[in-house]
Amino acid sequence: MAKKMKALMAGGQWKPRPGYTPTERESQDQRALLGSNIFYNPTLEMTELPVPEPADDQVLLKVGGAAVCGSDTNFLGADEDNYSHYAGHCKLPCVIGHEFSGEIAAVGKNVKTLKPGDLVVAETMDWCGECTACRRGLFNQCENLEEIGFSENGAYAEYLVAKEKLCFKVDGLVDVYGSKERALEVAAMIEPMAVAYNGVFTRGGGIEPGGHVAVFGCGPIGLSAISLLKTAGAAQIIAFDPNKTRQGLAREVGATVTLDPFEIWKSGKKVSDVVMEITKGVGAAMVVEATHEPYENIPEAVDMLMAGGTIAQIGITPNEVSLHPVYMQKKGANYHFAIGSSGHGTWPNVIRLIEAGRVDPSKYLTKCYHLDEAIEAIRAASKADGGKFVVTPNW
Repeated sequence: MAKKMKALMAGGQWKPRPGYTPTERESQDQRALLGSNIFYNPTLEMTELPVPEPADDQVLLKVGGAAVCGSDTNFLGADEDNYSHYAGHCKLPCVIGHEFSGEIAAVGKNVKTLKPGDLVVAETMDWCGECTACRRGLFNQCENLEEIGFSENGAYAEYLVAKEKLCFKVDGLVDVYGSKERALEVAAMIEPMAVAYNGVFTRGGGIEPGGHVAVFGCGPIGLSAISLLKTAGAAQIIAFDPNKTRQGLAREVGATVTLDPFEIWKSGKKVSDVVMEITKGVGAAMVVEATHEPYENIPEAVDMLMAGGTIAQIGITPNEVSLHPVYMQKKGANYHFAIGSSGHGTWPNVIRLIEAGRVDPSKYLTKCYHLDEAIEAIRAASKADGGKFVVTPNW
């Protein structure tokens, strides 16, 4: 009899929302490009599954850490029409958890670069390598994309499988954090930092040292962006978040000024005017949008940009945003959209930065939970009163 393991499973009925016509791919294999358009009566519950066997090109990971993402919180409950809150690609039922680390327990027969005992992390985006987007190096835009924790079983479990091509070693973090356990807890946070790296550098083009930066949202993605842009040489880093705890974390990782945008708006001022005052009229070389609700932030971002400046859109929202192109054109502004973190050496670069002490995600690791407490951890993250919460399934 196959060995069993605990796992947190998200489920739901494939029932397209009235007025929505599924795409060919959605209909073909009962997936959703936006879960909120398809999955009805969503569920989230602990279950028991067989420990997976690695395929020839896969490794079996004993999960060390599974970090809670804002996306995971969207699997809690349902909207007023009883549809999922999750506005992203998914195929249910699925074990969620896409930010993770682990120790290799077994390898498939064709695996060449990894062995049992190695500590690794893995890219979430399981790209095909064959479609037009992949052949152009745009792995996050893969036309046949699968995603660990969304359409393939993820890390809120004692074990998971991942392809060798997606994995990167993190054994060096044991020297940084003093123990294998702590190294794996922090390594689970590499994925959100890689997402931020992809947004501000790979897609956004980065900044020149000395440029000012504004960041909307001081959750884990925003905090990661602040850490990276400080290392890249940003001058003023102005971070906006209504939560005082997250403001404190932002200052800890490099923000020079932290402000509550709602307090500014209530006073009758514009956030962009405050940024222009702080930067002495220069404006922001880059504005990072890392929230779930950008519709108020983007018009402000346009107004605070310096000529030739960049907006890096990393936050994901189901809502539309109003934008007047003429203002962007007059500033020669750039608006770059990012999702995912695969390719372009992003993960190895982030790992090396952590190993060198140039960034330290442990500064915003708020609390660890056991696997039995995974739903509690997700609920804690949904309150947005802290940095990153990590589930440790095996200790």
